[in-house]
Amino acid sequence: MTFYRHFIERTEFETLVITTSKHVDEYELPYDPIRFKLPRLWKRLLNTRLGPWLYGTQCLWGGVFLPRAIRDTARKFQPDAVFTVAGNWDWTALVAQKVAKDLRIPLIASFNDWFDYGYFPAHPCFYGPVEHRFRRYYREADLALCTSEGMREALGDHPNAHVWYPTGAPISDCNNDYQPLPGTTDRPLRVLFGGSLGDWYGPMLESVVTECEKRFLHIEFRIFGALQSWSDEFDQHAKAEGIFGGRVSFEELTKRSAEADLLILPMGFGDDCAHVERTSFKTKFLDYLSFRRPILVWGPEYCSAVRVAREFDSGECVISASPTHCAEAIHRLACDPERRTMLIANADKMYQDRFHPDKIHEGLVEKVRELLKRSKRIS
Repeated sequence: MTFYRHFIERTEFETLVITTSKHVDEYELPYDPIRFKLPRLWKRLLNTRLGPWLYGTQCLWGGVFLPRAIRDTARKFQPDAVFTVAGNWDWTALVAQKVAKDLRIPLIASFNDWFDYGYFPAHPCFYGPVEHRFRRYYREADLALCTSEGMREALGDHPNAHVWYPTGAPISDCNNDYQPLPGTTDRPLRVLFGGSLGDWYGPMLESVVTECEKRFLHIEFRIFGALQSWSDEFDQHAKAEGIFGGRVSFEELTKRSAEADLLILPMGFGDDCAHVERTSFKTKFLDYLSFRRPILVWGPEYCSAVRVAREFDSGECVISASPTHCAEAIHRLACDPERRTMLIANADKMYQDRFHPDKIHEGLVEKVRELLKRSKRIS
């Protein structure tokens, strides 16, 4: 969605999309994207016992899979630069680098996640070499776009790195009429979550919902998303009680947020996700800003969301992994409408100061223009 907002909805860039992804079909493009695939035999072998070894090999030398037709198509387009997503890591980043070298034009690489976040079925012996290749790719990029300060810190020095935050939705006029629910009302405080429920996020939400149901009857949850990783027992309960509404469109989520009193943003505490939470920046946080509702961030001190929320006091931060502590923080906010009003005001300042979509886009355009001037692609 971030790339669509910058390269398709805006007019500063003329873009040709060459991709292996099927997700591009979810967006309305003004042209048909150019598609390419792995060789058929290689794809078959990936599904055998050799798969983990071949996947690791692909992550190191995937540039050899660049079809000549794709190279010719790119040359006819006469681009000034090649843009690619380098993190999390995928062999197509090596294809993009090869195109940039063949055409002798700058390479712009976006580092949105750490190299092994999400799907990474390589044999463990490849983790070290692939991380080394990932870091080298960062150093070799002509312009490196880091999704957070944490990502830039983790990747190290670079002569032309830029912190390029994800782009959230613009603030909607229909969400400007929030009146905080009084602490003495009989209506429950409505807590909303919208986003991925995979990985550690599903169990975290299950734990805090369960804790609130045990202790605080004046708090209710509305959860929207997919890939839920919580227990089957909770899944049945959440559906039966109307807690879980499944996956909805962003437009529908915006409407649902107008009925919410608090938005919750969980970030993982485990050692297995520490590096991901240090380096990523959740678009969900920025989309929450557009809903103009108070935000509670539940995550470790080092994660990007807590760091930014602390800087602006734009979200109530719970830095304990205990669902009891999180539930108690929600209860305190339910009894404190003044604090909820303050959180919205501070989030508005955060949005205007650093995270307004126009500012984020202008920063990207400026960095690309500087790059092209240095490479003499524009005057």
